[in-house]
Amino acid sequence: MRIASILCKELKCVKEDISFHLATLISPLLFLLAFSLMLSSGILLPVQTYPGAESSPFLHAMENYRAPDGTAYLELHTAADNVPPSNAESNLIVIEEEPSVHGGRITGKITHYLNDVNENMTKNFRNRLSGAIASYVEDLRPAGNVLVHERTAYAQDIPWDTGFGVSVLVFGLMLSGLVFGMLSMTSEWGNRTTQLLKLTPYSSQAILAGKLLANVIKCCLSGMAFLLIFFAIAKAFPVHPVPFVLSLLLVYGTFVCLGMCLGIHVKSSLTAFLISLVSALVLWVGGGGFGPLSYYGDAANILGKLNPATYAIDIIRWCYFQGRAQLAVGFSVLSLAFAAAVGLLFAAYTRWTHREEGRAS
Repeated sequence: MRIASILCKELKCVKEDISFHLATLISPLLFLLAFSLMLSSGILLPVQTYPGAESSPFLHAMENYRAPDGTAYLELHTAADNVPPSNAESNLIVIEEEPSVHGGRITGKITHYLNDVNENMTKNFRNRLSGAIASYVEDLRPAGNVLVHERTAYAQDIPWDTGFGVSVLVFGLMLSGLVFGMLSMTSEWGNRTTQLLKLTPYSSQAILAGKLLANVIKCCLSGMAFLLIFFAIAKAFPVHPVPFVLSLLLVYGTFVCLGMCLGIHVKSSLTAFLISLVSALVLWVGGGGFGPLSYYGDAANILGKLNPATYAIDIIRWCYFQGRAQLAVGFSVLSLAFAAAVGLLFAAYTRWTHREEGRAS
């Protein structure tokens, strides 16, 4: 009954901070919409050519050089001359010598004038031109001496927007846990009920258990809303529901406890929310939210092994797409993180209530 009373009280307090509660759903959705929907298809890069595609077999082939989803890599426009482009013009590809086969050798000369100060865009232009050349050379020669055998991690190709949406889900899990946890404690400061927590006949275990359960319920409701919207966009649903639910509960429980610890020491809901948002974002990026940690060097990989978000992303991706995953290690780490977070919460709450007792006396 005591836990049930605390649970009801916490759920009723939702109306006190509607804006922060909505932010737990809106923030990950903004990531999903900004990255997933805007970048769900390939990016067509404009480039000038001299001469036009109709005068060059290579440029004609490059015009049809496409990404796996069918999007052309480059949009060709015929330049008036073979001079370097001005600041107002796009990059320029000049065919100095048409690639062709002579005496069993493929020769040619292509000049590429880059007109972009963005290092990432410059890399994309170079890679797409190099890919078009490699593709054209493969068509020119009768047989190659390089064979590529693919060993895929998943049974089928995963659309970029779907894969990213699953990754964003983990960001939403962490943010919801931190925000709901911190609000359950900062509301005590706002309502001036901190001393009542010490004077209540309820045990610390009952209070924290009631708050933890109420916050996990609120997290689940927020998560269900995100999943429904994500399903409407990507038509993706976890194929392993039991491990999926278990991983969600472990992540929610861990970050609710950490959020409550934050709320104990930070009295301002706005300040605690900003800390929660930044913390969730940093942990998500550091856990491989934007891609495998192997891209980021040794330091990032070492820190990633200590980051529960790394294992949550790995498990939830497996729940959606199967493939390869270290489930035993992942669930062990998440379970240890939850146990450590619970222990930290009890220690922080006990110390806090003792300090409040001293002030009251």
